[in-house]
Amino acid sequence: MIRRRHRHNADRAQIVRIGDREFLTRGLDQSFWTDAFHNSMSVSWPVFFGGFGLYFLVMNIIFATLFWLGGDCVANARPGSLVDLFFFSIETLATVGYGDMHPRNAYGHSIATLEIFTGMSTLAVFTGLIFARFSRPRARVIFADVMTMAPHDGQNMLMARFVNARRSSVNAARGEVWLIYNDDTAEGVGYRRFKQLQLVQARNPIFAFSWTLFHPIDEKGPLFGLGPEQLEAMDAFFVVIFDGLDDVSGQTINVRKGYSWRDIRFGEVFADILNARENGVPQIDYRQLSITEPLDES
Repeated sequence: MIRRRHRHNADRAQIVRIGDREFLTRGLDQSFWTDAFHNSMSVSWPVFFGGFGLYFLVMNIIFATLFWLGGDCVANARPGSLVDLFFFSIETLATVGYGDMHPRNAYGHSIATLEIFTGMSTLAVFTGLIFARFSRPRARVIFADVMTMAPHDGQNMLMARFVNARRSSVNAARGEVWLIYNDDTAEGVGYRRFKQLQLVQARNPIFAFSWTLFHPIDEKGPLFGLGPEQLEAMDAFFVVIFDGLDDVSGQTINVRKGYSWRDIRFGEVFADILNARENGVPQIDYRQLSITEPLDES
């Protein structure tokens, strides 16, 4: 029976989201407990606290039932009252112990001891998870919604832009652009290939406001001579990766953004987000991050 249940769970289809793309997976056991720590770290805060609240409720119902099965084992609790035993269980699990109710015999003390141990262990695990979630470095980097492909500085370029949404800078910043596409092997078998695109400048000593990555399109690169039709046939997908050292926390931050071939604006460039005000103070307009405009070749 156990093997059948495991096979049933493994055959169940699961949706896995990588960046902006979704994949249907089969053949893996994707239950919560197969990777409980990772799942606890990756779920949203409402789901995290909701799951702990459900656990807290279920555990108190279980221990209240155990106290109820022991008969009159809790002093000052109304005989047969699951409500009183439920609230006594909450006090015990939380190690509060107001004193109005307390175990009156060996059975009650045994269940209370087990519950206190469970409560202390639960508090330790829950506190550790909250600390891990809060201390995890997060990059406040916002990517443009599109990429562009147009001449820049006398050469055709693939361009990706992102901005720093924090007031602090990122030191030793590094950018990467990867091309993922379908291709056939020498035997004619379909294969998904990964190629890192060379950049004009892949490192930035101090990333403070905005940064545009440029990949020169020439005979040496995989994008030479490719247009929208060819990229569509290849099912081309681009991944932009950013990492660096946060100036405040001193931790390494990493973030990525995926773009389909449909997200490329051919013959367009990003609108300038740096302007000078009348008083001469430079102005960064983050609202222009994803705005593109036709290349002015005049």
